[in-house]
Amino acid sequence: MMTSDPHDPDNAGAGIHSDDATAAAMDDATWFDEFTIELRLLGVPGRDIGDALASAREFLADAGMSAEECFGRPKSYAAELRLAALPQPAVNAVGLRAGLGVLGLIGFTVSALPLVQGEAVRVDLPTISMFVVVIVGAVLMPTFLRSLARVRPRAWMFVVAGLLGVALPIGLNLASDSAATLFTVPALPIVVVSALLVLVPAIWSQARHSLSDDAIVDPGGSPPPPSLSTRLFLGAITWAMVILSVVLWLFALSGEALPG
Repeated sequence: MMTSDPHDPDNAGAGIHSDDATAAAMDDATWFDEFTIELRLLGVPGRDIGDALASAREFLADAGMSAEECFGRPKSYAAELRLAALPQPAVNAVGLRAGLGVLGLIGFTVSALPLVQGEAVRVDLPTISMFVVVIVGAVLMPTFLRSLARVRPRAWMFVVAGLLGVALPIGLNLASDSAATLFTVPALPIVVVSALLVLVPAIWSQARHSLSDDAIVDPGGSPPPPSLSTRLFLGAITWAMVILSVVLWLFALSGEALPG
């Protein structure tokens, strides 16, 4: 097994040599979490990840020092192992499904209330800009997800995401109210296409992927059954756009019932 010597001059960054470095050093649990993420990002199969984790823990038990002192940074050590990776598909399925779902959700945003009120959808520059941003975002999704996977969640991140989720639709509506209409489109075709964009990726994801796909398995072991919390979390992720679409339609129907 390859290890990094913290006393090697060529690997001076792997050890802890100052008070600042000591303050920034991660504990072993965090190190192994980040090491697992890095191996996943490299496309290493789950069984090979389990072998690498077991080997690292076994070596560490006899080393008498921290994981970071022993192996260096998780990203560097994962690359150093040069484990075989699964072949990557030409199209990132996660990014594609997420992009299609968001496009469908925005389609509902601009067409749900007009359909309920029997009106056509007004297409203006802010609406077109929003669709362009979503398409570009879907293309960049794989890169974004790889970067996001390395970020430790913070409370302020969820606050910012929630504020953006509320502010963007409100901003789009306000901008559309004051923007000149370029042309109009019947609401029903947009609703039908949006429904397909929201439902098909969710059904595809549910049908094609198992909760035990490429699970991380200890040497000689078998994939553990997923917990209830894992099932609920993955189910919520798979059907998130459908759930948001239902909420949006409830708001649209409530809007129809309001006077004026």
